[in-house]
Amino acid sequence: MRYLTILLATFFLAAYAYGEETVTGILEEEISENFQTGKIDHRFSIKDETTGKYYFIDAKEAKDKGMKSGERVRIRGDKHENRRIRIRESQRIHLEE
Repeated sequence: MRYLTILLATFFLAAYAYGEETVTGILEEEISENFQTGKIDHRFSIKDETTGKYYFIDAKEAKDKGMKSGERVRIRGDKHENRRIRIRESQRIHLEE
């Protein structure tokens, strides 16, 4: 029974860790429009400095956190489909001059 409990705990921790991501990079604001439907998608992208992968953040969520295009930030959050991240914590990182 003890081994089963350890195995289950390990499984759930691994699943939890998989859904979380930390990304550091410069925010870029993106606006795209589907001309057929008229739907506008407003989001931010961030290219992770470590992996080179792009991730996407909802623009409203980023603006609610006070983030602006061109800022260097570190974001920790929940990873969703299509490399979208829902922000849990964010930190502005000042660019070195």
